[in-house]
Amino acid sequence: MNPQCSWRQIGLAILALGLASGRGTAALGAGLQDEAALSAMVEADWAAQEQRLGRKPGHPDAIRDVSGRAGRLLQDMQGMPGGPERRLEAETLQRLRAKAEAADRLDEAARLALYREIRTAVRKLMRKNPLLASRPILFLKQRRFICQMLHEYVGYYYNYGGIAGGGVYVLEEPGRSLKVRDLVAGRLPRGNYTTAALSYDAKTIYFAFAEIRDVQRKQPGLVTWIGFPAAAQVPPELNYFGPGRNCFHLFAMDADGKNLRQLTFGGEDDFDPCPLPDGRIAFLSSRRGGFCRCGGGFEPVPTYTLHSMERDGRDIKVLSVHETNEWHPAMLHDGRIVYCRWDYVDRSAAHFHGLWTSNSDGSSPSILFGNYTQRISTCFQPRAVPGSNKIAFIAGAHHAPVGGSLVLLDPTRVRLDPRTGEDQFGALERLTSEVCFPETSEGWPKSFYVGPWPLSENYYLVGFSFEPLPGWGSRVLRDSRVGLYYLDRFGNLELLCEDPDISCMNPIPLAPQPAPPAIPSILDPNMGDEGELVLTDVRRSLLRLPEGRRVRELRVFQVLPKETTYMANNPRIGHANQESARMLLGTVPVEADGSAYFRAPACKPLYFQAVDGNGRAVHSMRTVTYLQPGERRGCVGCHERPGTSPPVRPTLATRRPPSRITPGPDGTRPMSYPRLVQPVLDRRCARCHDGSKGQGKSALVLTGDPAGHFTRSYENLKPFLRWHENGGQSISQIVTRPGRLGADESPLAGILDDATHAAALKLPAEDRQRLYIWLDGNVPFYGTYAEDQQRAQLSGKAAPPPRLQ
Repeated sequence: MNPQCSWRQIGLAILALGLASGRGTAALGAGLQDEAALSAMVEADWAAQEQRLGRKPGHPDAIRDVSGRAGRLLQDMQGMPGGPERRLEAETLQRLRAKAEAADRLDEAARLALYREIRTAVRKLMRKNPLLASRPILFLKQRRFICQMLHEYVGYYYNYGGIAGGGVYVLEEPGRSLKVRDLVAGRLPRGNYTTAALSYDAKTIYFAFAEIRDVQRKQPGLVTWIGFPAAAQVPPELNYFGPGRNCFHLFAMDADGKNLRQLTFGGEDDFDPCPLPDGRIAFLSSRRGGFCRCGGGFEPVPTYTLHSMERDGRDIKVLSVHETNEWHPAMLHDGRIVYCRWDYVDRSAAHFHGLWTSNSDGSSPSILFGNYTQRISTCFQPRAVPGSNKIAFIAGAHHAPVGGSLVLLDPTRVRLDPRTGEDQFGALERLTSEVCFPETSEGWPKSFYVGPWPLSENYYLVGFSFEPLPGWGSRVLRDSRVGLYYLDRFGNLELLCEDPDISCMNPIPLAPQPAPPAIPSILDPNMGDEGELVLTDVRRSLLRLPEGRRVRELRVFQVLPKETTYMANNPRIGHANQESARMLLGTVPVEADGSAYFRAPACKPLYFQAVDGNGRAVHSMRTVTYLQPGERRGCVGCHERPGTSPPVRPTLATRRPPSRITPGPDGTRPMSYPRLVQPVLDRRCARCHDGSKGQGKSALVLTGDPAGHFTRSYENLKPFLRWHENGGQSISQIVTRPGRLGADESPLAGILDDATHAAALKLPAEDRQRLYIWLDGNVPFYGTYAEDQQRAQLSGKAAPPPRLQ
């Protein structure tokens, strides 16, 4: 038993014994029995809250604490509509607060009675909050597969673990009774539920459900990532790559539970529904294709990104072609979608799950907060706060299911540190400071919040657990039980509903809410499968560009999804750990005023490098962007300061038609060391570096002979190279430092021009460009994850176009 939960467990056990014995059931009646059950649960919860803080309910510190919280709540609510209706509670609290000041002079029994009176008065005041009063709460009962957040929404893992149970429920009278309605009531097979949503008119409920098959498993009980069997040992019904693997699919029903219907079908996971103001539904789906790059041997984790569909499931469209996973779409008041994106291009894999926004048609994906910090691992479950521009979210962990500390973000105060380029935290308010930010230098929390629903900046519905955040990182194997709570910024936390057998999560007030405006799409159908990008001035950078290195062109890279395998570094791309396969689409010119204007293919994850006149990258992105077909998009500079506005004057680039991308040399589509780099070594270096002995010969062999997975030259050049990666050898881990890209940092670039090599090599500009492209492109060997295509590249053949782009 977790000592944090002992008081609650004792209270619930006593309650369960009393009800099981039947004492008083007939006399009390259903209503009184329900009231007694809620009272027992609440008192046990109060005791558990105090035990969490290392004290008992009757302690003078506890009394002063709850009295202070009650006073702050009362002061705030006195300014809300309906003040006279709360006169009795206000008078009661004023009287009790006066007694609390003398708590030290009371005996233990009197102190405990006073504590209970204050908290009872707070609950009565809470029930009269107009933001909560008379509003039923929609919620889910659910179990979760315990590993990391990547697994939480993939039905295969639930099926393998046999984790069934839950449903869609309504808490009829929050804070007054435990009366709930089961809206599904046995109409779906044995399975698991996740991610509910409500239409703006409160007439339609959406949720995700995965059927759980009842098949024989070799391991009894709960299955976690520890001891997960190899694919060959998995029964056919549980094989991820089998034809009928279980998935989460989207369902809908009327708010009273009628008209239950399935919206999505097939062999991909669909979850996280989000009604859009234009009537469509945004959701997350693995239909985009691809696998996680950092997975272990047991876990084929698919990539899932933003999609949308008509409300009846027709016309599914891919909104995001991001190469790694995304989570939790929700609507902002201005009509944009806000969501979480995992963003690790050539950097740490366990961080950079920031908040992003896009339009409802998928255009203009933009970072909002959290893409340049390791002080928060993940920014999950963002929700716009009613009556405010602020956004509530959960600061969670990569190696755990969703859960953590509740944070409030003010987008108008988002800033990057002008010295480091990292996210500053002045825009954040930690509403639950007693819960640390998981998987950071702060450690792992002993309790956590999940699924916040803001009622205002001051009041929230949340899921809360007294137990540690479970998962791979914390090494807690069991699913922590979560209950539904009222929370306010004054520190009051009051239980609304819990189930001793299963978590209650995802609270949503069952009431209409105003729909944000629908942002009209301005995509130009005349552009076909392309879009246009405008860069105002590449010199406008948060971190200053090096002096004397004028940017002459932009390199346009495309990151390629991991299309065939699902294990980290299997097969390996190059020296960098967990590297992205990529190809260089080519270059576009940058004008003398720093501007660029060009066409690029739509629906491709792209990143750009600013390149100087010598062909070396001056600056580079560590993230990707993409265009929708017919999208015109602009940026002010190269990692410009947040909030920077472009100049009113026209740029040189926009005075002409858009540039077309000029393809790079052979061996860049996709990247291929044997075709891009080895020909230069053969022409310029191999006569001295061929492995033979004699005058002018070197022991460093730079021939293209195979050496295991790579070649001799590639392996032997490793000490002379620098790269970015998820690991300790990275040039930098969080942000790109201008003037510190691969060609600048790699000793090889200096060797080409040293006294020994410069005159002997007489390296032509074309060959030098090939080497710089490779060095700045993160020194890959392969440009594909497909093993057959890697074999073709190793032999010097041109690999066919990637299967998944």
